[in-house]
Amino acid sequence: MSAHTPGPSETSTCRVPMWMGGSPAGFCDATAYGHQLPEGYLKQTRSLLQAPYCFGHACPAHGGPKADEVRIFQDGLTNEGRRMWCAVNPDFINLQESAAGFDGNPVVAAMKLREAIAKAAGGDV
Repeated sequence: MSAHTPGPSETSTCRVPMWMGGSPAGFCDATAYGHQLPEGYLKQTRSLLQAPYCFGHACPAHGGPKADEVRIFQDGLTNEGRRMWCAVNPDFINLQESAAGFDGNPVVAAMKLREAIAKAAGGDV
């Protein structure tokens, strides 16, 4: 077993807790492609009104990104002290080599990612 803790955009296993008869019964453990997506993003992209609580990675059935979907995770705070969201593509390497979008709104962060990709490709936004 590896001591490596997967980063927010790496593939891992779903950490949504499972229950049986009111007692903990482990975790979902399905393949997860990143952290659970923010509630506002899930509402706008999947019409999912409420995802089960998950600290960390979540499979697509529990509000996590699909294999080819944008990964969104918290990365610091805005100037107003609210959560700052970072959006990256599945092939993310690091901020020096890959495009990323940042904003206090996860939906806007994903739009800024698309703009950064278009700009890097030399296209118009």
